[in-house]
Amino acid sequence: MEYCIVYLSSSKGLFSEEQLARILQQSRQKNQAVGITGILLYFNGCIIQVLEGEEEHVKNLYNVIRQDAQHTQVISLYSYPIEKRTFSDWSMGYKTISSSEFNHIKDQLPFINNPASSILQEDNVILSLVKQFYLNNRGN
Repeated sequence: MEYCIVYLSSSKGLFSEEQLARILQQSRQKNQAVGITGILLYFNGCIIQVLEGEEEHVKNLYNVIRQDAQHTQVISLYSYPIEKRTFSDWSMGYKTISSSEFNHIKDQLPFINNPASSILQEDNVILSLVKQFYLNNRGN
């Protein structure tokens, strides 16, 4: 059975594009090696991240993140087994993406085209959490 953790945190200071690119490159390599997928949204120091994969690997990564000096106020929003991954094709998705990737994210996150949309499946708490974060921060 797969496992998922969704957490919120704040970064200590604002990350530059170069810092984010370096963090994402390292995360993607490490995540791919242990089969973790997910998405990270970052807005002005606010972070929401979805981690999916084998329970032991996901929990170990989350514990590393909790100890990371770059994060403060790490709060777990969701930590449960899942039947299938929401972001199975992404070693770590991120909000700055190419146009072809944007078309894929629009399919995965339909609220990007229509923030007032209620077409999300009511039973997908993971997408609901990501949507709420997006709606709360899109004006920043």
